[in-house]
Formats: sequence, structure tokens, C-alpha cells
Amino acid sequence: MIKGNALRHQMVFAQQREIYDYWRSKCRGSTLPSRADIEPHDIPSHLKFITLTEPVRGICPTTGKSGSTRFLFRLAGTGFYRFYNDEIQGRHVDELPIGCRADYWHRVLSRVVAEGRPYHGVTKPQTPVGSHLAQFYLRLPLSEDGVRIDTILGYDHIVPLEGIVQPVAESRKVYA
Repeated sequence: MIKGNALRHQMVFAQQREIYDYWRSKCRGSTLPSRADIEPHDIPSHLKFITLTEPVRGICPTTGKSGSTRFLFRLAGTGFYRFYNDEIQGRHVDELPIGCRADYWHRVLSRVVAEGRPYHGVTKPQTPVGSHLAQFYLRLPLSEDGVRIDTILGYDHIVPLEGIVQPVAESRKVYA
């Protein structure tokens, strides 16, 4: 469980903070919330870009290694269909059309599971229709027994890159 609000203050968009605050409201002391604690009717305006991802043990299709952890999208909001140009619910991260970004997402999700704490960040997705977008993400651990992370609540805020990148005037550039 994370203490304090340092992570919250680093979030760029109000929507991220709203989901984070909602998740925190479901924590019971030092115990993480469970999947059953998350009520869709509490966060209706965010459902379009909500995911529930589960770590599953199995055989990695790319390496053939047994006992590998893969991440399965148990639930994916309707906004992801347009983002991926396909349905992602019921698929593993390594099955998505995102090229080398699958390794990136595996590292992020593995850290959430291993450390039992939230992560957020921004990446440029490599989806079929997302090369011009920025994906601000939030991944929050959920636990049925309060200890072992068995589900990850995700929220993504997708914006065009030109909306966040401001060119620096030549006179203000610093070279090293």
C-alpha cells in the first residue's frame, strides 16, 4: 500500500486523479481493495478506458518457457476497440498488435504485481491507429486476500501528441 499523495500529485490529468482517489477510497488501512470493491456505477464516465488485467501463469508463446507470467485482459472498456482497431478483452498483452511495446507492458504490470503498488506513466503506443497519440496510464493493484495481487485495475487517458508537445523556440533551446 502506498502512503501519502506523492504519486497523485504527479498525475497530469484530473481523470487519473479521480480514478486514483476512487481506488484509495476502497483501501482498508494497509489492505488493498479487491475486484469486488470496484463498482462500475461509481465511475461511469471513466469506463470507456478501464481495464481489468490478470496475471496468469502458463507457457509463453514466444519463448516457450513454462511458468511464465502473462497478462490477460479480463475486461476492456469500449474505447480500446477504436484504439487497437480490434477487441482486446480476453486476449493477453503479448497477443496485441503493439510490437515491442508488449515487453514494456509486461515490465510495468510485473512491477505492479511484485511490488503491490500503483504505477503511472506515459508512453507512445504502437497500436495500428495510435502512433500519433500519447497514452497516459494508471495501473492499480487489486487483491482478493489483501496481500497477493490477482488483478490490476487500469485507466488510460489517450490524447493526440500535438496537444501535449509544445515546440521550443530556437532561442530557448539548451545544448550540451
